[in-house]
Amino acid sequence: MNKITKALISVSDKTNLETVLDALKKHNVEIISTGGTFKFITDKGFECTEISQYTGSPEILEGRVKTLHPKIHGGLLGDIDKKNHQDQMKENQISEINLVIVNLYPFENKLLEGDVSFEEMIENIDIGGPSMLRSSSKNFKHVTVLPSPKYYDEFLKEFEKNKGSTSIEFRKKMSAITFSETAYYDSLISNWMSEQNGIKFLDKKTIPGKILQKLRYGENPHQESRVFEIVNNKKGFSNLNQIQGKELSHNNYLDSFNAYSLVNDFDKQSKVCAIIKHNNPCGCASDTNGLKAYLNALSGDPTSAFGGVVAFNYSIDEGIATEIVKTFYEVILTPKVSDEAKKILSSKKNLRVLEYELVENSPSFSVAFMQKTFLLQDENFSSLTKKDLKIVTKAKPTEIEIDNLLFANQVCKHVKSNAIVITKDNKTLGVGAGQTSRVGSAEIACKNALKFFPKEIAGSSAASDAFFPFADGIENLIQAGVKSIIQPGGSIRDQEVIDAADKAGISMVFTGIRNFKH
Repeated sequence: MNKITKALISVSDKTNLETVLDALKKHNVEIISTGGTFKFITDKGFECTEISQYTGSPEILEGRVKTLHPKIHGGLLGDIDKKNHQDQMKENQISEINLVIVNLYPFENKLLEGDVSFEEMIENIDIGGPSMLRSSSKNFKHVTVLPSPKYYDEFLKEFEKNKGSTSIEFRKKMSAITFSETAYYDSLISNWMSEQNGIKFLDKKTIPGKILQKLRYGENPHQESRVFEIVNNKKGFSNLNQIQGKELSHNNYLDSFNAYSLVNDFDKQSKVCAIIKHNNPCGCASDTNGLKAYLNALSGDPTSAFGGVVAFNYSIDEGIATEIVKTFYEVILTPKVSDEAKKILSSKKNLRVLEYELVENSPSFSVAFMQKTFLLQDENFSSLTKKDLKIVTKAKPTEIEIDNLLFANQVCKHVKSNAIVITKDNKTLGVGAGQTSRVGSAEIACKNALKFFPKEIAGSSAASDAFFPFADGIENLIQAGVKSIIQPGGSIRDQEVIDAADKAGISMVFTGIRNFKH
């Protein structure tokens, strides 16, 4: 056990600090402190030595230098098990400090405020605080460190149980937690400074993640999973409000994000509904009538929709909720649920209903972790208009067909490669996802479209996420009744594919933009 005799306290967040002070007083622990914390402690009636009096050196440079002193860091880093450390501490009149309670300047809060000047952000970068936390964490053999009020209760239990001391196990654990806190803090600063300087890819990259919630389980029940939020001044998918239902699982979260991404990848004036299963759309539709958009999305593949995630980029009302509860779903995702709709959805008590904040897309990364490596790339926010299309066939698509092609292409972006999407009247008729050949994906898309829309498929449109390497890739689509195709182009056999389209009398447009999704 390590008896605590002297504490250094310097905190910006003074929540529940008085409770700790009571315990320290009870065990006759000497306290030294800085500026605002010193005033707080003495105003509460506790004895405390101000840091300048303790070190014999004044605070200088508007408070930038106050704890960066040998009497502080020598007291934190001294290994009192070593005689030479004891001798040097005695020679330099340095006393052991064995409890450090420090939390840092609120750089994170300022970052999240968004509208803060560069100069104010710089002044909220803490230097002395992280230095004290790191020094005390390194010397956990002798020093207890508390980097946040959230650990006070655990410390007080440990402190009282051990009659004013702490165990090596507790100190070692708090050391690990504290190094994580300082690494997170530095990561926030590093990423903000990189953004300020327009640096996209640093040679060394850190990601400031903060845990949001524990999920029911991982991809499978024997795996654990947590949700972490990458903290910056942008809003995004982490702004969720679960208003009912069971705890989310890892797969629920993945499917919900893909659904959210899809429905918010269209013009905000469009009412878009999508149903996702195993991270692929099985139905998607856009309509001025919200109920019709949902019903059209469901009709795209009502079999696969069972147990899926339904997302809307518009509010759910009583009429939509009445239809939703007729099918078993895992998750409903929407910007808003009306009070009447909530009552109806509550009849399915396990159904997870999530409200999200609708935000504009902003530059961001997607990350894929693979054991010791991770991939970092720009998010795919590509979107096309009519002027981006290059007509390459003799037949020209009609205005209606162009609308359908653009809709199909936008949905296709969110389908696992190889991807083929067949649409008509701004709804999906068939989706072919994740096959190792483009021909295979086309076969599946046609099979589903012919199954659920045997009449409507005639005159439909189709999108491909990448070029057709051979002309056989469009054969199934032509035979099924597709009359217009959108694809990136770029194959050395593009002309063979164009010739096949001309022979069939269908139109084809090139986008020049591939949309692989793995």
